[in-house]
Amino acid sequence: MEAILILLLVIVIICWACYRRKLEKATYGIAALDIFLRVIHFISVNIGDNELSSFLVKFPNSLLAVADKYLDGFLYTLIAWLFIALMIHFFILTLRIFFKK
Repeated sequence: MEAILILLLVIVIICWACYRRKLEKATYGIAALDIFLRVIHFISVNIGDNELSSFLVKFPNSLLAVADKYLDGFLYTLIAWLFIALMIHFFILTLRIFFKK
């Protein structure tokens, strides 16, 4: 159920960015969602055994973990490379903002 929610969030981010016609907004949104999922995973692993940990462990590690769960073969490879290209674009955007200031 959580993976479907994550996929819906990605679709909403992409549709919103297409509506606004800004690739940067989609890049920031997807990168923020991936970073959020990684933080949730880190917290669930390192918090110990309690109710919060058992709730948080249901969420996937990252967006690639969601793709890995539902896809295989060529389609997963394609999605993985697109994700890597998106993260490189995010890194370039972040560096550009960092050196601009």
